[in-house]
Amino acid sequence: MTKQEIAKMFYFIRALYPQTFKHYGEMETKNHIDAWEHIFGSFNAELVMKATEFYVYNDTKGFAPSAGQIIECIHKLNPTGTMNEMEAWRLVEKAVRNSLYNASTEFEKLPQVIKRVVRDPGHLKDWAQMDLEEFQTIEQSNFMRAYRVEQQREIEAIKTPLPIRPALENIDYTAPMIEDKEEKETGTVPDADIDNMIERLRKWDAT
Repeated sequence: MTKQEIAKMFYFIRALYPQTFKHYGEMETKNHIDAWEHIFGSFNAELVMKATEFYVYNDTKGFAPSAGQIIECIHKLNPTGTMNEMEAWRLVEKAVRNSLYNASTEFEKLPQVIKRVVRDPGHLKDWAQMDLEEFQTIEQSNFMRAYRVEQQREIEAIKTPLPIRPALENIDYTAPMIEDKEEKETGTVPDADIDNMIERLRKWDAT
C-alpha cells in the first residue's frame, strides 16, 4: 500500500468512528498513518480495504479496528490451506493411485500446500508400492500431522508483513517431516510386481 492509500483507509475509519479520533490533531493523524504505513506497506491495498470494510460491516461494539484486527480480517477473507487434513489426504490418495508410473504428473496436480508436505514425486511412487494398510495408517497419520504444521505456517505468513516473512523459515514447528526421496527410474517391472499392483488397485476400488 502507498501512503496515500493508507491515509484514505485511515480517514474512512475515522469518519465511521469519530469518537475514537476526536482528540486527534494533525500530528496524531500523521503519526497514526506513519505507523500503519510501516505495518501495511507491503500489503495489497484492495485486500486491506476489503478487510477494513468487512470489520466495519461485522462490528457490533463500536470500536475502531486495530491493525491486528484488520490483518485478522484479511486472513478471514483470504484463507490459506482451508482444506482440513482429511480432505488433503483424499487428494494424496487419489494421486497415489496413479503414481506407480506417473508420479511426477500427479505431484504437479497437487495444491502447493500439499506439495510442500509430500515434498517430491518419489514419495507418491513409494506410497503406490506400499502395503495398503501401512499407507492408510502410519503414512496417513504422518502426513496429517505435517499438513497441520504447514497450514499453520501459511496462516502466520498471511498475518506477517512481507519484509519479515523470511524469519518464519527459522521457526521450529517440531512437526514430523516426510523424508526426501528421489523418484526412482522406471524400468521393467517383474510380473509379480504387476500382479501386486493389480491387487492393490482392486483394494483401492473397494475402499
